[in-house]
Amino acid sequence: MKVLDGVYGSFLSLLSVVSPVLADAYDNDVVVVDQGWTDADRAFFYFAPQGSPILPLDYFMSLEQPGSDAPFLDRDYLRAMGLIFWDDPDANPEGLPIGLTVDTGRLGSEPQLGMNCSACHVTEVRVGSSVTLLDGGVSHFDFWTFMTDLEAALTQTAQDEDRLARFVDRLTEREHLVTEPDQVLARLRQIIADRAQWQARNHTEIMPGPGRVDALNVILNQVTAGMLERPENARRPDAPVSYPVLWDAPYLEFVQYNGVVPNAGAGAIARNVGQVLGVFGQVDLGQGMLPPGYNSSVNVTHLMALEERLQTLTSPAWEDFVAAGVLPALDDDLVTAGAAIYQAECASCHAVIDRENRGDLASIPIQTFDLETLGTDPSAALSFAEREVVTGPIEGRSVGIIGGPEFCDVSHGNAVLAHVVAGVMLNHIGDDGSAIVEARGDALGNSIHRRLVGLGNSIRSTLGFEVEDDVTPPDYNTMIDALAAQGLSEDEIAARLAATSNDASALFDVLVRDHFDFHGSEETCRITLQTAQYRARPLNGSWATGPFLHNGSVPTLDALLRPAAERPTSFAVSDARFDPEHVGFVEDGDGTDFVLDTTLPGNANTGHEYGVDLGEEDRRALLEYLKSL
Repeated sequence: MKVLDGVYGSFLSLLSVVSPVLADAYDNDVVVVDQGWTDADRAFFYFAPQGSPILPLDYFMSLEQPGSDAPFLDRDYLRAMGLIFWDDPDANPEGLPIGLTVDTGRLGSEPQLGMNCSACHVTEVRVGSSVTLLDGGVSHFDFWTFMTDLEAALTQTAQDEDRLARFVDRLTEREHLVTEPDQVLARLRQIIADRAQWQARNHTEIMPGPGRVDALNVILNQVTAGMLERPENARRPDAPVSYPVLWDAPYLEFVQYNGVVPNAGAGAIARNVGQVLGVFGQVDLGQGMLPPGYNSSVNVTHLMALEERLQTLTSPAWEDFVAAGVLPALDDDLVTAGAAIYQAECASCHAVIDRENRGDLASIPIQTFDLETLGTDPSAALSFAEREVVTGPIEGRSVGIIGGPEFCDVSHGNAVLAHVVAGVMLNHIGDDGSAIVEARGDALGNSIHRRLVGLGNSIRSTLGFEVEDDVTPPDYNTMIDALAAQGLSEDEIAARLAATSNDASALFDVLVRDHFDFHGSEETCRITLQTAQYRARPLNGSWATGPFLHNGSVPTLDALLRPAAERPTSFAVSDARFDPEHVGFVEDGDGTDFVLDTTLPGNANTGHEYGVDLGEEDRRALLEYLKSL
């Protein structure tokens, strides 16, 4: 465990229009729990761009808050939205909060404000005067409020001459290339139009609040309504879910709350690319000759590096908090009693794993359960399963980019997403060969040679040349090991393998098309999938991930272990103050917190009524054991 003095550093305080000064944001230390990462790993996770440009960086840095002349980047203001500040002059010279990055757009013309996964996946835990950060957890970031306020700030700047003048002054201070007021205003209006389209696509009456977003619908809206330019494909993101934890994610067989995203092979890359597309990734769906696939802003190199770091990230351990004097020690007798109860009540769905030795990647089995069995709010599962979209400009294109069935005029949104993700991955294969070695490993040795020879034979036959008879795959794994022993990098090894074909489409056929497992036209033309389900995963570290259930509708583990009728129907969720007795985050009583109403659609706190018949002593024992995981 490591304690970093004053790591949150400072917040911006405006003394004049363009002259900020710094002051301490915290009087107490910040505790960082040992989760297997170095300081360098943490800095990369917090601030590495992933190719998700929102607006020009200089414009963001020059904005004022809506209804105020205080800077949008004021730390108190953004902290109220659940963002966390971490001062690192090398990794974060602009002083942005965790998860906001200096990025580039698809054309890379100027620095952009970006967002990466850490905005939603770093937990702030407050106990007394102590503040602790958990990497890969569930943040309290109110993404919806941030986006709404950002659009309002931009709009008010364009509509108010004084605000616009101050905005131009700040751009000038930052030595922005274009500071002519008329040109700035014209560009502001274009940015506002883009943001307004995003807001219109994602309008909802069910406010997610801190720590939640309807991720799958936002991603599918971005791809099927935005990128396809078919606004009729948009669906209200009315089924918000809690940000899922990232620890152990690379080791799970499937991810997402409905368990529809496979993790094996190229799945890890696909999972991350899809996430970037949901948070402002740019993709050109035009079909060029070379390279194949779709040009995009997605930074595959950084996504692979982030994924590699997640493989070493472990869940937080309660005992580390005890050692730091943050949390009370566990009762060993209760933990022992709780372990037996867990085996009887929970282990059949939530396997107990070694938090440090988790086996092979994508090896932890994940069970899924139908809605009737589980009884939890069905909105998120049904919304995804029934996601019909028109295919517009990609109608008639091969679902697998290079091959496979063609898109009909309508399809399921997930097929469209998989198609776009595959196109982005293919376009980047030449840029980042490490994805090849990292993603497929053994599969290269099993299938790549047959496919490459088969493709070559097809070309030879067409040209009238003799075809090869031997399609026995060579031992590519031995080749990879031998090349690595020679000191070649992953990129260099991948380039050697790719050079056996001189054809990226054949390589893609192995890397991507097989992974998505398109079964034929009857699948690509389907508009409903049989995936109205939720999944169960191991619970190590779950004590630090409240509120609970997939939609964050139950405030504490204590409440979750009670019948649904006894669970709170509303509660405040925006505070990071941790309750070690009931195990969850609780309001601090100042009346400013977001209140989650479980009577609204998508917010139901019903279902998962397991262990609810336990007596008080057994419930206490089970809670104590859950803390120990």
